[in-house]
Amino acid sequence: MLLAVVMTVVAWRTAREERRRSEARVAALAADIQTAVAASAVGMRTEPRLRAVTQTPTSNVDLFAGPSPASSRSLIVVGVGLVVFATAAALIVVLSSGSRSSTAAAPAASVSQGQPPPAPAANPTSSIPLELVALGHQRDGDRLIVRGVIRNPSSGGRTDRLTAVVFLFDRDGGFVTSGRALIDPAVLPPGGESTFLVTVPSAADVSRYRVSFRSDSGIVPHVDKRTRS
Repeated sequence: MLLAVVMTVVAWRTAREERRRSEARVAALAADIQTAVAASAVGMRTEPRLRAVTQTPTSNVDLFAGPSPASSRSLIVVGVGLVVFATAAALIVVLSSGSRSSTAAAPAASVSQGQPPPAPAANPTSSIPLELVALGHQRDGDRLIVRGVIRNPSSGGRTDRLTAVVFLFDRDGGFVTSGRALIDPAVLPPGGESTFLVTVPSAADVSRYRVSFRSDSGIVPHVDKRTRS
């Protein structure tokens, strides 16, 4: 666009200079004609007798000849400026339409060549509760170590990133502290079992505890399936 503007200005200045030169040539020719007429009038007054007059050679200017080189040059410059301007405008239109089409096609391209749609996340909280099949504890100084076995029923759903949480209470039933630990493996498929171990410090005055299970989406219900003697 800048190049087109510059070429247009150059063409306009060239045309103006050619017009000024043409006007100066016309003015000079008019002055020469007036001088010649004045000189002829003086000669006729001073020499009244007739003289032989030679025929003035006619000009070889062809009325149907093409424009002068200077005017042709200015027309060429103007034409080049217009062509450059038209080319720049066409490029701007093409590039702007191309960018819009590429932006519109980006989502479709990402779906076609990119990545397949993500698989739906597994539901970590199944409507069928987990089964606590074993549970025990031991003391180590002022620490309480709770271990057990959790089972996912075969009719249940897959459970991811399951955490065992142990809450400790004193003799009066007041809450003391809690501890938690991730259950390994991270994925508990239907029918699978896994052990857990949670160590809770500062548990010297604890009289009872409670175990629950959580996932990233919330509490996972469970039922006590321990065999009792």
